[in-house]
Amino acid sequence: MGFPGLFVRSHGWRSQKGELLFRLADRFAPDGTIDGRGFRKALRLCRGQMSAVLASRLDPGAITVIKGNKPICLRIHRQHRVVLYASDDAFIDFAVDGEKGWRELEVPPMTMLTIHHEDVRAIENSEFRFIPQERKGTLP
Repeated sequence: MGFPGLFVRSHGWRSQKGELLFRLADRFAPDGTIDGRGFRKALRLCRGQMSAVLASRLDPGAITVIKGNKPICLRIHRQHRVVLYASDDAFIDFAVDGEKGWRELEVPPMTMLTIHHEDVRAIENSEFRFIPQERKGTLP
């Protein structure tokens, strides 16, 4: 289909950069499953600040996490097969309110993860590159 119906808007959808990420993901997901290799290659042309979580409506059992140079905190609960994310740990702490079983998912910057609902322990992990900038108009 195309961008409007394929991807669910998520973390980082407040700007044109967010829209670009979703359009790139759409381009590399003709059947709904993101072609990670092609997507990572396209990300090399991007510049600025980014971290994002993407989910395809045609592949709802998988999420793609891009951790660039913007903060994103991830927690995983293996029994419930759930991943929570936020820009700050305090939001997650408040949401889970001391519930047992949550564990921090430590992800280094410049990493792309693919997490499948059926087995959240089998995380696909790849390095990616882009042109990081501290703020708009500055050089890397």
